[in-house]
Amino acid sequence: MMERPAEAPEEVAPADSGRQSPMSVSKNADFFLEKHDSYKESIESIDTYVTISNVIGTELLGVKRLLDVGNGGVFDYDTSLVREIVGLDLFLDRLPSSARFPDNVTMVQGDGLDIPRPLQDFDCVLMVMLIHHLIGSDVKKCFENALRAFGEAHRVLLSGGKLVVMESCVPRWFFEFESRSFSLSSRIVERLFKHPPVLQYTADQVVDLLRSAGFSRVSQQIVQKGRFVLQFGVKVPAFLTPVQPVLFVAQKE
Repeated sequence: MMERPAEAPEEVAPADSGRQSPMSVSKNADFFLEKHDSYKESIESIDTYVTISNVIGTELLGVKRLLDVGNGGVFDYDTSLVREIVGLDLFLDRLPSSARFPDNVTMVQGDGLDIPRPLQDFDCVLMVMLIHHLIGSDVKKCFENALRAFGEAHRVLLSGGKLVVMESCVPRWFFEFESRSFSLSSRIVERLFKHPPVLQYTADQVVDLLRSAGFSRVSQQIVQKGRFVLQFGVKVPAFLTPVQPVLFVAQKE
């Protein structure tokens, strides 16, 4: 398939729209833009992400118009499966000049917490490993961000459309530890690590948030991990971490 360079968007959502903390926005931008090429190579080669790509591809069969939220210029699936794709990313203007996109992809700069108003009437919205990066100043605001992102997806979907979410989930015990230590751990990550802080949810919490955002018929599917996964941008043996990829599909009536 022919490729084309990214084009400057006509309308740009303000960088401070939504409730994501400035620290989270800055750290996500710095880390993923610096690691853009290596991250792309990782998801194309690490066994867990090859499986994830195949599972997402199955859900995209028959989709005509897709909004891919927060993809960072990296597509975790076969783009030829969809007739028209709009990729929404907050840092589009800072992607490497070498970035190229298939002809059926249009990149738009904007915030998944405040999707630009011209973007609407999609039969599918996709969020891949996005929600745990929408960090607020505390755990409550993280949940508010996740709910707002799902609500924005619901708003731009056609009636009968679906939201597909691939998310890194954790057991309840790990979430309890993560949430109780969030304030301290976020400050430590901010000061000592390049990778941005995250808050990973349980699968049940994601389902509850999707239903609260107005979706019906929410389903979930555990995606089998391979030998390796990425943790804080580092390739590690999958057995060393409790994270579990889960695919959620939520229908809009």
